[in-house]
Amino acid sequence: MTKVTLDEWLRYLESRVNIDLYVWGANGESLVELLPKLCQKEKSLDDVDRTLTLLQKRLLNNIDIYDIHCEDCSGLSVRFLLAYNLIPNDMTANGLYDYIVNKGHGKKISLQEVKTGDYLFRGSDTDKNHVGYAINSEYVVESQDHDVGVVITKISDKQKSTRPWKYAARPNWYYDTPEPTKPVLSRELRLTKPYMRGDDVEDAQTLLTEKGYNPGSIDGIFGQKTEKATEGFQRDNNLKADGIIGKNTAIALGFEWAGDY
Repeated sequence: MTKVTLDEWLRYLESRVNIDLYVWGANGESLVELLPKLCQKEKSLDDVDRTLTLLQKRLLNNIDIYDIHCEDCSGLSVRFLLAYNLIPNDMTANGLYDYIVNKGHGKKISLQEVKTGDYLFRGSDTDKNHVGYAINSEYVVESQDHDVGVVITKISDKQKSTRPWKYAARPNWYYDTPEPTKPVLSRELRLTKPYMRGDDVEDAQTLLTEKGYNPGSIDGIFGQKTEKATEGFQRDNNLKADGIIGKNTAIALGFEWAGDY
C-alpha cells in the first residue's frame, strides 16, 4: 500500500488554508478552470453569491487567482489522496469514513484520542456528512462552507455548537514516523518597548510567513509588522485579534505551548 508522511499531509493542508474556496462537489480544481462552471456545480445562486463574495475578499488580500483551488469538505482530502494513490476514486465524507473504518484502511477512534493526521466527522451513524482533518489534538483544517472556505478551526469550539464533531477515524496510510517536531513557545509574544527578541520570535515569524502572513524580516524582533501579521492570522482563524501570541494563537500557528496559561 502507498504511504505518505504526516509532514507531507500537513504541508498540503496548511498550504490551502485561507486560500481555497468551498464549492460543492469540487475536488481541488483550480478556480480559473472551475469559474465558468460554477453555476452548474453549486446547488443555488445564493451559494454562488457567497462563493464569489469570498473570492473578492481573497483577491483583496492579494491572493493570486491562479493559486486558488476549490473543494468541498471531502474534496480537500480527495485531491491529495488520489494524487498519492491512497484511495481508488472520489469519495464523500461518508465514503472516506467507510473506507478507513470498514475497508481495512484504518480504525475508528474516540474524539478523546484524536491527534495529528486523524479525520473527524459530523453526521449520524449511517451518514457522515462533513469531514475535517486534525493538524494536532486541538485544531482541524476543514473546507467549512461558502462563507469562509478552507480554514483552521478549534475542535472544542465545534463541540459547543449545534454541529459538533461526533466521530473520528485514524487512517493507516502514514509512514511510522514521529510527528513533525514543533517549535516550543513558553511565553506570550507581543509588541512591547523595547521590542521582544529571541529565537521564539523568529519561530513565530517563520510560522506566520509559511501561512501566508508577512511579519517583515525574519529577524527575531517582535515589531509592528509582526503584530499586524499576527492580527491578520487571528482574524482569519476566528481568534481574538489582539496581535498577541498566547496559548490559542500559538497552537493554531503550530507551536507546542509550554507557557503557564
